[in-house]
Amino acid sequence: MRRIVLACVMFLAFLTVPARAAAPPEECPPGEIAAIASLDGGYWLAGKDGRVHAYGTAKLFGSPGKPVAAIEATASGNGYWLVAADGSFRGYGDATASRETPLKLASPVVGATRTETGLWLTTADGTVIAPDGTLTARKRAVVDIVATSTGKGYWLVGADGSIRGYGDAKAVSGTPVDLRAPIVSATALGPGLVLAGADGAVFALAGATFHGSAANLRLARPVIGVTAATPGGYTLAAGDGAVFTFGTDGFMGNAVTTSDACEPTEPAPGSEIVKIARAIKDGQVVPGWTGGPVPYAWGGGHGSAPGPSFGTCNWYTGPQPCRANVTYGVDCSGFARWVYHLAYGRDVLGGENTNGQLRKLTKATTGRPGDLVFYGNSTSDTRHVAVYVGNGRIINALRTGTVIREDPIDVSRGRLPGFYRVS
Repeated sequence: MRRIVLACVMFLAFLTVPARAAAPPEECPPGEIAAIASLDGGYWLAGKDGRVHAYGTAKLFGSPGKPVAAIEATASGNGYWLVAADGSFRGYGDATASRETPLKLASPVVGATRTETGLWLTTADGTVIAPDGTLTARKRAVVDIVATSTGKGYWLVGADGSIRGYGDAKAVSGTPVDLRAPIVSATALGPGLVLAGADGAVFALAGATFHGSAANLRLARPVIGVTAATPGGYTLAAGDGAVFTFGTDGFMGNAVTTSDACEPTEPAPGSEIVKIARAIKDGQVVPGWTGGPVPYAWGGGHGSAPGPSFGTCNWYTGPQPCRANVTYGVDCSGFARWVYHLAYGRDVLGGENTNGQLRKLTKATTGRPGDLVFYGNSTSDTRHVAVYVGNGRIINALRTGTVIREDPIDVSRGRLPGFYRVS
């Protein structure tokens, strides 16, 4: 699972959406997560049911609607491959290669990686599948395949932490010390490799830097994947959609959904949403805030519970120096999440980005108070969100250096047509 550096300027791409009411059955619950892939600014979670969840700058390009074993992003980050256990795969976005015909395999595919020649797969028994479908039996049990930075070789990683290199993949001496659960995934980081155990333990080998692990956390489901979104960090994903970031990798959301969040509920009245948004804007005391102006903080409001939090400087592109990590507040999507949580009585905004939100909300031509207004280049490239309060006005967290405030609806460029609301 390789890191992809994607140069882009983000206004904001964090927001997710009400998953009901009532939630489409194909959206809730998200199902068990099978794999994770990343770029510098976001990541994708691929469910075993074939659905893909996109976060940060990672865009949703489609999904097959059938079981998935692995996901691998293209070099540009503008596409990905979704791989089935039978060796078939399909490309989305600028991932043009696909193989629809299953292969005759003795064991299921467990990993995928991208080299200079295309997409390489490995099965649980160590059989390596070349882009042209050629099978090479390596005759060793493995859990993942990781390409070198040159794309001229790969490592095969075993559940015991053993590693074998092929092509220009240098030999990695030693195995993880004090291994208490099987290794489930690996990713390249700098000159070395990072291995992740099912219990959340992380092992940095061959010159890779250790930034922390989830081994001390009580996990609801085992870890299933690790990826490096930045040169100085890595991200773990668990089977229930939980995401844990370390080092310079930034948290963009997760796919954890409880059955409670999927039950149909009456939409909150628009007047209640507006009332709450105005109360926050006016600095009143509300749950999660003791009163006073609420500052903008890049990444703020994306903690385990809705409401203000310290932000992050990871992938920050605003005025320098960045002070988001010492600013207690919300960004635009954190603000919308907070407002909707207070209006609905529970966290109805999940972890997907704004593109994912548009797939779940109903678009209306005429706006009504309490709707969400989106900004960006297109419905697949949204950058900002605000709460519409009527009469051509919005309440939003606009940018670094501001507080929650009321603005004209066209305060930001690229307003998308229509208004978006819970069904």
